Amino acid sequence: MNFLQFRLYHKGSLKLAFVSLSCLLFFSPLAKTQAEIKKESTLVSNLNHSLIQLTQKQVCPSAQLLPKRIFETDKYYVYICRGDEKSSLGYYVQIYKNSGSKITIPVSNKVGEAYFAKDTGVIYTVTPYELVVTKFSKRNSLVLRDKVNHAIAADGQSLVKGCPEDNTSFVEAATKNYIVYICGRETPDTYIALTKNGTSIITLPLLSNYNSSAKAEDSEYIAIKGKTRYLLNRKMLRVSRDGRNLFKEKVLYWH
Repeated sequence: MNFLQFRLYHKGSLKLAFVSLSCLLFFSPLAKTQAEIKKESTLVSNLNHSLIQLTQKQVCPSAQLLPKRIFETDKYYVYICRGDEKSSLGYYVQIYKNSGSKITIPVSNKVGEAYFAKDTGVIYTVTPYELVVTKFSKRNSLVLRDKVNHAIAADGQSLVKGCPEDNTSFVEAATKNYIVYICGRETPDTYIALTKNGTSIITLPLLSNYNSSAKAEDSEYIAIKGKTRYLLNRKMLRVSRDGRNLFKEKVLYWH
């Protein structure tokens, strides 16, 4: 029996389960030993087994359309349910934690692990890193941008790509289109950047003479590939070639 063989919930049981999962994943220290990682994996496995035993309220449009992706932010739960003849890409289900109110919309597009749904002039986008709601007009206006605390597949595996298991995550930064990790064992030595939909990733060694500070938020990290220079600091991510900017994006969050 696997994770897909139970019906998911939307309020009481869901809150209890995800609070437990948050304790295991989100609030754990950034630096983990191999033993801690193995222990955490065992605990997550046990949690998934416990979830299977629960009798939960149906979330997807029908009992046959079980969730294949689950995302949680501070305010919302988002489920991507399996598709049917009406919507082959599946269904987007968003539940507000405080009230339990729910919207269900057919998924209109999928790029990597990014899912899009449209409803009466509003575009819903969820990735393993953020939930974005945009009002569609001549000039799109942002309605909501909420950081995804964790994202899991139907088998309980995390959808988030970050630092290798034997590394410490010294910095996690997000811009409009990218997630950047500064990784290393004892000190920062690796730059990892990926698109939020997970379709592209680049891993480079940091320059040994990057501008280090006792506080990560005051540091500036630089990596180079050929003639392309990648620079990350608390304010921006900038990629340049021969002194000319290819793109520059504001850092939206940093931790």
